[in-house]
Amino acid sequence: MSTPQDNLLERLAATGYTQTDAAGLDSLATTTPQLIMMLNADPVKYPEVLDNVVIVPEVLREFPADTFRVAYADLPASQAIAKRYGILKFPALLFLRQGEYVGIIAGLQDWPDIVHSFADKLTAPTRRPPSVGIPVTSASSEKGCA
Repeated sequence: MSTPQDNLLERLAATGYTQTDAAGLDSLATTTPQLIMMLNADPVKYPEVLDNVVIVPEVLREFPADTFRVAYADLPASQAIAKRYGILKFPALLFLRQGEYVGIIAGLQDWPDIVHSFADKLTAPTRRPPSVGIPVTSASSEKGCA
């Protein structure tokens, strides 16, 4: 018997998109002019991740065929990649240009807004990815400034 997670991955595989994991993301992204990384979560807890399987191909029809390359990750890899890029909301689309961070679309948006968001990502400058929850620790137990 297949699980909702299995069904999600089967639907993503049927799109023809590339499956990758956290370790393979860098090599894929650096060789791709415009990469959209579909990050997923448990479809029982976040049923809208299933909507992205339908929405993303429809949005891509608004652009020339080779504008974006799309990849996806299974749930553990999605969590690892999301942590790396400070993504807290799912479903999430991570946009990378030649391996550099461009931005994300987190959650679902109305049709005109999501098409506009995709278009914005094409011309947006690359930047440092946000991060969350990075603990700051000292290399020594001494307190104060040196």
